[in-house]
Amino acid sequence: MSDKINVEELKRGGVVKLKEKGLFSVWVKTYCANLNSKQLKKVAELSEKYGRGIILFSTRQIPIIPFVKLEDIDAIKRELKKVEVGLDRCGPRIRNINVCYEDSICKDAISNSLLLGEKLEKYFDDPILHKTKIGISGCSRDCIAARVLNDLCFISVGKNGLYDAYLGGKLGLKPFIGLKMAGPISEDNCIKFVDNYFNLMKREGKDKERSADIINRLGKEAVQKDVLKDLDKIDISKIKCSTHVEDKQFDKVILKIKATCGELTAKQVKNISDVAEKYGNGFIHFTIYGSPEVPGIDKNNIEKIRLELLKENVEILDKGIDNIQTCFGGYCVKGVFDTQSLLKKVDRSIGESGLKNQDIKISASGCPSSCGISYLSDIGFLGVVEPVIDEGKCSGCGICEKNCKVKAIKIINKIAFVDKTKCSYCGECIKSCPVDAVQAKRAGIKMLAGGAYGKETALAEPIAEFLSEEKALNITKNCLQIIKERNIKLRTIINEVGLDKFKKMVLK
Repeated sequence: MSDKINVEELKRGGVVKLKEKGLFSVWVKTYCANLNSKQLKKVAELSEKYGRGIILFSTRQIPIIPFVKLEDIDAIKRELKKVEVGLDRCGPRIRNINVCYEDSICKDAISNSLLLGEKLEKYFDDPILHKTKIGISGCSRDCIAARVLNDLCFISVGKNGLYDAYLGGKLGLKPFIGLKMAGPISEDNCIKFVDNYFNLMKREGKDKERSADIINRLGKEAVQKDVLKDLDKIDISKIKCSTHVEDKQFDKVILKIKATCGELTAKQVKNISDVAEKYGNGFIHFTIYGSPEVPGIDKNNIEKIRLELLKENVEILDKGIDNIQTCFGGYCVKGVFDTQSLLKKVDRSIGESGLKNQDIKISASGCPSSCGISYLSDIGFLGVVEPVIDEGKCSGCGICEKNCKVKAIKIINKIAFVDKTKCSYCGECIKSCPVDAVQAKRAGIKMLAGGAYGKETALAEPIAEFLSEEKALNITKNCLQIIKERNIKLRTIINEVGLDKFKKMVLK
């Protein structure tokens, strides 16, 4: 079995290769986007024992243990099993289900998204070989950005578990906002909707296709007709979430933890787990912006908790902007630039600016695949690299053409040609070329602005590309200054003045 096949099989089981030779990351599955204190402490202990004592928090609402050796994976699985935790998946499989808080914790929730999540968990073990993400939001605010981050999305629109159903959401090289296919429909109808989608993909789906791709290929009406068949005919089973909160907690608060770049040390995570056990509901909730949260906190205990967290230099996220999020960035085999380095400098700039607006989002992705939420943030960064063909070295083997996800490369007269109007600048062709005929002409940072999710979901607009870290930081400071002066999101400003004028404002 080749190394490549081994790596792909590992991804399907929740073990993802990192850039550093011989090291991997372990994706830990959550149920209802939560882990109890005991479970999260176990994750922290395993990070110390088998990794480097660092834990990452992902848009998939899971914790990840990076820098693990392959020979230690089985031991980690055994240890996690002791606290009833398994691994999430990557690659062409079903991913961890995204959900927000239940209606006993969040006063904005119209219905309890966890109840539908419990029923949809049965699909996690489906052997379908298509990347599939499912998200459920308890209200139209859509705090988990389900309409964009998930192939299948259900947003509550009425009490008693009524939802609007969307299909097609994804980021990546060709971002797509999910299209409404049905609604309002019941929880049971949602189950059949998912069942119909899975049957459609197994019957009609092509290799590497996702929901947005099949909509673009077959058309919305054809797909909609298929997924709405016999919505009332379904057998219901569910996996019970162990972190349900029965009584209303609207008199309590949710403690948000700052985790710049979605990173915390194992000691810090243990500290947070202790706080959840002592002052909260005994569990930790994971968000799409890389910040663990502790629900069920009495307001009178916040300052006491602040002091306890400071023992491990953990900050409560109650100043500045929302948590600054990234993917693996500099750790990832696909990463084009070190997102962690840039975002830590951005974090310092925010502190220096005195900006205070928790609605503002900043995120980075190490490549155009955008595993971070760059396209949904006020300010987003993507790593990009422009390929150029050395015709003297090119053998016309076609490997780069096969690996190009946006079909920007063609072999003509045994020479590869890149269509720059289609190229996403991801660099896959450079990595895949066996004779180094595809080389990097230039690399840098692509900057986005104006992303938003919830009621006003919008993809961020490109404003500059192939920037150095220094130039990206300078433009970011200009954006922060405008946000502070106007105290509104960049999407609102872009809508008011137009994209061209906005670029002139921030690129000066």
